Amino acid sequence: MLELLQYEHFRKELVNAQFVKFIYEQQILHWQHSLRKQMLHLKQKQRQKHCRKEHS
Repeated sequence: MLELLQYEHFRKELVNAQFVKFIYEQQILHWQHSLRKQMLHLKQKQRQKHCRKEHS
């Protein structure tokens, strides 16, 4: 997202409240998706670890 600040058009749009709200909401969605993905990955690792213990 920070790379967008290099573009003049993007910086000019930052005075537009609707644009800023859209960017804010997109950031929230990105973090929610990332956290959900990370949690699923951790749960899979835990299940694999648990299954290995049962089979040992």
